[in-house]
Amino acid sequence: MSNQGWSASVAEKLARSGADDLLYGAIVTAAVLVAAGGHDSSSERVLVAWGFVIVTYFLTHVYVPAAHSQLSGDTRNLFQRSGAAARSELGILEGGIPAMVVFLAASLIEPSAFSAAQVALWFTVVLLAVVGYLGSRRAGRTRRASLGEAAGAAMLGVLMVAAKTLLH
Repeated sequence: MSNQGWSASVAEKLARSGADDLLYGAIVTAAVLVAAGGHDSSSERVLVAWGFVIVTYFLTHVYVPAAHSQLSGDTRNLFQRSGAAARSELGILEGGIPAMVVFLAASLIEPSAFSAAQVALWFTVVLLAVVGYLGSRRAGRTRRASLGEAAGAAMLGVLMVAAKTLLH
């Protein structure tokens, strides 16, 4: 399979799977790594903070549509509306997992939560760039334009790295 065929296949899978929620999860995880992954933090503390934040963010994305649909006349009960919303928002949880796996793997090698968070943040920079590139290629843009999209997408991750450096 050619590189273009491979990237088109991956981009198609991302588009079908709800790349927006996956990206939300990745970005929320990066924000937790920025805020919680300081010099005086432990890996366990970062993991607990991440779990709390990503689940709260997910539940917010479940509750708000469930409440909105009722205000729009949806007569299903709260559990039915929430279940429907939860199924459509699972990508948020899934999107947070890759960077956290990288964080945990890095913390096995480097016991400093700060250093492990840095590794996971740089992973997120690459992830954002790849998704930006693939999306641009799927939209039919040239390689050069797609590299520009990748650089632009990566800037959010670089901003997170910079914020971590300034905060800690």
